[in-house]
Amino acid sequence: MQPDVSLIIPVFNNEPYLDESLSAACAQVEVSLEIIIIDDGSTDGSLSKIKAHAERDPRIIVIEQANQGVSAARNAGLDRASGKWLAFLDGDDWIAPGSLAAWHQQAEQGELDCLLCNGFSFRTEPQAFLDSKPPAILNRQPWESIVTGADWLVQGVKQREWPHYVWLQFCRRSVIEAAQMRFRRDMIHEDIPWTVQLALAVKRMGFSQPLRYGYRSNPSSLTQSRDAAKVHHRIASYLKVAALLKEFAKGQPAALRGALQRQVVREMGHFLGKMRKGNVSRADRSQFAAEFLAAGFAGTMVRGCSNCRELAATFKAWYMCQIWKRQRA
Repeated sequence: MQPDVSLIIPVFNNEPYLDESLSAACAQVEVSLEIIIIDDGSTDGSLSKIKAHAERDPRIIVIEQANQGVSAARNAGLDRASGKWLAFLDGDDWIAPGSLAAWHQQAEQGELDCLLCNGFSFRTEPQAFLDSKPPAILNRQPWESIVTGADWLVQGVKQREWPHYVWLQFCRRSVIEAAQMRFRRDMIHEDIPWTVQLALAVKRMGFSQPLRYGYRSNPSSLTQSRDAAKVHHRIASYLKVAALLKEFAKGQPAALRGALQRQVVREMGHFLGKMRKGNVSRADRSQFAAEFLAAGFAGTMVRGCSNCRELAATFKAWYMCQIWKRQRA
């Protein structure tokens, strides 16, 4: 019998947090559920903890693979999933009791293709922190509306709150499969191209305002690290994201094209910040600057600018890359 929901949990060296995250997953009741946990070559005790939870809960499906990154882990979960709906939980995060049942009910009643959910950021004790009424991750979504994915993207970029977080997306699996969606394996910010594809595929998107997903603010995560190799990977990924956004914008209606170009402006702001303050060698900085200039991102950014501040930031990015390109080691 097909489960209502497939919950996909990628895990890599999350041992300190797994009891909390997997207990929260297993506490989801009142909905038919399969819990697909992908151990992506963990070198700590993560796999042992996963297997211990699997012995206690027959809904858990364990996939073991050599380390290939979170995109490959999520893709393995997507390939195995059989539920009508898909949800995602990172191995160090948390989900409140009753979340999947509530999301499933709203998505079914609204005949949605995707439900965008809400959450909060925490460091420890997520339930106690949730009880203290923490600030929401999302505040400017059209909570009472049902819109197309394309309209949501345009509105979100305009309001400066376009959340490309896969773990807040409750998706109809048939839509994902029809669009042949999988996560890119060659970049860190894989949620961004995934979410653009999702927006282009979704005809009915709804929104759930209650805070139910707990995102752990983890200083040891890849996106927080100052390790030179990881910073290098992040900067390279920003360039890949910008290239993909530029490609997605081609042939789109004016409003959607403008929104995607404007998102390039924002991603290149992150790129510029890492180039200036990140742990980057002169040679690497020169190479990244050359790639930025050769790709013509400054022109895309100009077309995406909506105010003088963004134009100034675009000029700064172009000017700094001109300088960095000549500063080889």
